[in-house]
Amino acid sequence: MTQRTAYPIVALVEAVRRQSAGRLAQELVGPFEGVCVRSIGALSHAKPDEVAFLANSKYIGEVKDCQAGVVVLRQEDKEKIYGEECPRAMVITPDPYAWFAFALQVVEKLESKFASGIHPHASVAITAKVDPTARVDAGAVIEDHAVIGARAWIGANCVVGLGSVIGEDTRLHPNVTVDHHCTIGARCILQSGCVIGGDGFGFAPFNGEWVKIPQIGSVRIEDDVEIGANTAVDRGALDDTVIGKGTKIDNLIQIAHNCRIGEHCVMAGAASMAGSTTLGDHVTVGGAANINGHITIPSGVTVGPATTVVSFPDDVKLMMGFFPAMPNRDFERSAVLIKQLPQMRKRLRALEEALAKLDNSNEGK
Repeated sequence: MTQRTAYPIVALVEAVRRQSAGRLAQELVGPFEGVCVRSIGALSHAKPDEVAFLANSKYIGEVKDCQAGVVVLRQEDKEKIYGEECPRAMVITPDPYAWFAFALQVVEKLESKFASGIHPHASVAITAKVDPTARVDAGAVIEDHAVIGARAWIGANCVVGLGSVIGEDTRLHPNVTVDHHCTIGARCILQSGCVIGGDGFGFAPFNGEWVKIPQIGSVRIEDDVEIGANTAVDRGALDDTVIGKGTKIDNLIQIAHNCRIGEHCVMAGAASMAGSTTLGDHVTVGGAANINGHITIPSGVTVGPATTVVSFPDDVKLMMGFFPAMPNRDFERSAVLIKQLPQMRKRLRALEEALAKLDNSNEGK
């Protein structure tokens, strides 16, 4: 992190409390009066004006030698290192990694305040509504009847289409396209190059040709969603494509038309969902996973990386299926065996039947 204004640790702890809506327990202990920090650093090389955190207990040996002004750690780790003593300023919390995330959000908000207004080289339709506290950068296009909420930031060369709504405190990084009549909630982040509301892949077969089905649905993205670079979220054919609040979607992901993603889901890079797929809440999808259309994955399920899901059985919480990489010669041998499995299955059945007949004949003697 770059050099920043000194920030009292007491104020930072209070800001983390507000940022986490009071959900993250924390306690500031030790000699902390007058302690100020400028940034957050790693245990191994944090400076006296930085906060360091211990999220993984295997690094517990680095804490005593850490030069940070404040260390964030769990109560049990604190007791292992210092016992009942509090020789330094410490933040005690059951989840140091979450504390680190909330603290960074606080610091970034302090450092990323921007000047509101519409750049003279932006194009804003007369019927569009842009909140006075919002920012619209050069080259951006805001089409008719679009609405830009308070403190939203529309980056350079973004397009907000006809009738689309961008919620308050939402950030569109440069070159984001939000097509017509889409809705983006509050505090969302859309990284560069993502396309929201492009046509879904809908075509009807007719006499050996493909007839385009107009996609008349939309996209609805709820609050606190983050969507990575070059990800596509297609509009619905009839109903809306929906992404629930708090969901985080990585780069290079395809969300097809009419998909419905629940709340607080996570999807890693290069995953894809075919049309009309539904994810429950708190679903985790690994990188490069492929999910077939018209299926429902229940809440709390994990789909492993590079896994192809074509159906979903009941009472399953983890789906995993891929062929691990191996040396070329070993793979070729395995591929030959796989090709022979149907014949081997027939031979095995014939052998089982022959053994059964032999057992029956021996029993009759």
